Amino acid sequence: MKLTIIGLIFFLMHLWMPYPTIAQPRKNNPKPGLKTGNTDTNQWWIGVRGGTNLSTAIPETSYSVFSYLQPATFGDDSKTYNSFNLPGLQFGFSISWEFIKGLSVNLLPSFTSYRFEYENSFRWYDAENASNQVLTYFTVETRLQYVELPLTVKYELMHGPFKPYIQAGGYYGILTDAIKNINTTNIDEASGSDSEIDVSELSVGIEDRTKKANYGIMGGIGFTQNLGNARVGLEINYQYGLQNLDNGGLKFNDSQLITGAYDVSDDYLLNNLTVSMMVIIPLKFITSKDYVPL
Repeated sequence: MKLTIIGLIFFLMHLWMPYPTIAQPRKNNPKPGLKTGNTDTNQWWIGVRGGTNLSTAIPETSYSVFSYLQPATFGDDSKTYNSFNLPGLQFGFSISWEFIKGLSVNLLPSFTSYRFEYENSFRWYDAENASNQVLTYFTVETRLQYVELPLTVKYELMHGPFKPYIQAGGYYGILTDAIKNINTTNIDEASGSDSEIDVSELSVGIEDRTKKANYGIMGGIGFTQNLGNARVGLEINYQYGLQNLDNGGLKFNDSQLITGAYDVSDDYLLNNLTVSMMVIIPLKFITSKDYVPL
C-alpha cells in the first residue's frame, strides 16, 4: 500500500513539472549544387548574328592598260568608283566575356561577302573623220568573300533591360573567293544618235590576283534588349581596311581581262559599313525559381 502511494506521488510530480526544452535554430540547407551570385559576377554570352553590308574601294594607285602621249580627257579613260551602292551579306556567331558589369571582350567570327564596283570608259576616234566615234563603257563589279575574325571591346552606356553600347577593335579576314563581273556596252556616236551596238558580260575569277589576308580597325554603336533570359540586339559597325588587297605582281598577267575589258586593277583598300542583328544567351545562371542570369 505504501509503495502504491509513493508511486502515485512520483507520478503526479512528474506530470506537474514541465519538460525541459532547448531551442534549436532552423536550418535551411541548400539543395545540392545550389550556387549564388550577383550581377557583378563575370558572364559569358554566346549567340548568332547576321545582316547586310555596303562597301567602298579606296584607290591608292591607279593603273591603265594604255599609256597616253598626252593627258586623257574626261570620257577617254575615266575610272570612277561607286561608293556604298551594292549590298553584301554576313552571318556568324558571337562569343562575349563580360568581365566587369557593362564591359566585355567580343569575338565575332563570321562568313562575309563584300561587293563594290567602278566604271571605266574609252572613246575611239576615226583617224580620218573625228566625228566618227565609238564609246566603250565598262561596269566592273568585284565580289570578295572572307572568313573574318573581328575582336572588339564593348562598353554598355546603361544597365537596364535596354542597353545601348559603343565598341571598338580590329578584324582579320581570310579570302575564300574573288570574282569580277564586267558588263560592256559599245555605243556608236557616229550618227549622233548614241545607239547601242553591242552589250556583253564577262565573269573572271581573281582569287589568285587578290591578297589572301585583309585586316583593319573597326568601331560602332548598337543596343541590346532583354527578352526573357536572352537578349536581342542591333548594331552598326564601320570597318576601315589597312591592307592593299590587289596582288600587284599579277596585274598584267590576265589576258582575258586586259584584252576583253581593258581592265587592270588598282591598288586599293576596302572600307565597309555593316548592319547586324543578333540573339545572345548567357552561359551562367543563378539556380532559382526565376532562373535569373548572373
